[in-house]
Amino acid sequence: MATIGLEATRANKKHKTGTEWYAWHLLQQFKELANLHNNKFIVYYNQPLDQELSSVAANFYFKQLNWPFRKFWTHYRLVWELLWHPVDKFFASNAVPLFIRGEVILTVHDLGFLKNPELYHPLERIYQKISHWLAIKRANKIITISKTTKKDIIKYFPESKNKIKVIYLGYNQDEFKPTVKEDKQKIKNKYQLAEKFILYIGRLETKKNIQNLIKAYKLLLDKNYNLVLAGRPGNYGYDQILDLVKDHQDNIKILGYINQVDYPKLLAAADLFVFPSKFEGFGLPVLEAMASGVPVACSDIPVLHEIADQEVLFFNPDDSQDMAQKIQQLIEDKNLQSDLINKGLQKAHNFSWQKCAQQTLEYIDLPKPSEC
Repeated sequence: MATIGLEATRANKKHKTGTEWYAWHLLQQFKELANLHNNKFIVYYNQPLDQELSSVAANFYFKQLNWPFRKFWTHYRLVWELLWHPVDKFFASNAVPLFIRGEVILTVHDLGFLKNPELYHPLERIYQKISHWLAIKRANKIITISKTTKKDIIKYFPESKNKIKVIYLGYNQDEFKPTVKEDKQKIKNKYQLAEKFILYIGRLETKKNIQNLIKAYKLLLDKNYNLVLAGRPGNYGYDQILDLVKDHQDNIKILGYINQVDYPKLLAAADLFVFPSKFEGFGLPVLEAMASGVPVACSDIPVLHEIADQEVLFFNPDDSQDMAQKIQQLIEDKNLQSDLINKGLQKAHNFSWQKCAQQTLEYIDLPKPSEC
C-alpha cells in the first residue's frame, strides 16, 4: 500500500474557477475510488475544509497545517511536514512543494504565459516562469489536460517528453444538463436577465479576450439578445472591460462570480454560449455548455477542437467582425442551433470526472518512467 499525499488548498477556495474545480472534483472522486487502488491518502490543507471535502472516506486521512501568513504555505509549511513525515508519492494538482522526498506527480494546466506573454502582467509572467520551471524539473510524472498543452510542454521543456500523460477533464453530469422553461425563467428572474441572452462564463480579463467579445456584440445586427458576462475579475484588463461596457449597460450585464448552485442553471438558461478565449488548457465551459443543451460559438484554437469539432461553431478570436458574424449566424439559423445542440449532448457523454480520476489514479500507481 502506497501513501499518497494530496493538498486541498485550491480545492478549498470559496470562489473556484477551472483549476480549483479540477482539484475539488478529483479529491471527491478519489474518495470513491480509493478502495479499488489499495492506497492510503493524506490530505493537507491550511484552513478548515468545507463540509463536502471533509466527508469521511475509507483510507483517507486529513491533516490541517496551520500557517500564520497568507502566502508560501506550500513551499514552507507543507514542505516541512513532508520532510518530517514523507509520503511515497505526492500528487500536485497545481503547485509543487519543492525539496520534498518521494515521487512527485504534477498537473500542468497550460503554458499560456509562454505562448501569449503579452496577455499577462509582467510580474505574473516572471512568477509563472520560475514556478513552472522548478515544478516540471522536479516532477517524476506530468499530467496535462489536453494534447495541445502536451505539445507546448514538449516544446518548452523537451526533457519532459517521456513523462507526460494526457488526461481530459470531466463535468458534473448531475448538474450540467438541459432544463425546462420554468427553471430557466427562475434564474432569469433572480439575476434580472433579459428574455434572450448570450452568455460568457469565465474570468473577466484580457487573456480571456473579453474585449473582442464586447466589440463583436456591438456589431451584432440583432440587438434583441443581451450579452451577459459572468465571472470574477481577473488580474489584468478588468478596468478596460468596464470601460467598454459603461455606455451599454442596458444591453451588457456583468454578474460577477456565480456560485456553483446557480452556475449550471444560468448556463442552461442561455440562448447561446460564447467562448472567445485565445488560448486554453482545456476549455471546460465549452464542455459544460454542450452538456447543458446550449449551442456554442467559440474560438478556432487547437485545444477546443479536442473537445468539440462538429459540435460547435468556430470563429477567429482575433477578428471581432468574424466573431459577430458567427454569433449572428447561430442566432438566425434554428436548424444549425438544433444540430449543434444534439451533437453537443452526444459528445459530452465522452467526458466525466470519474473517468478523469480513474485515469489519474492509474497513472499515479504506475512506476516512474525511468523504472518502466
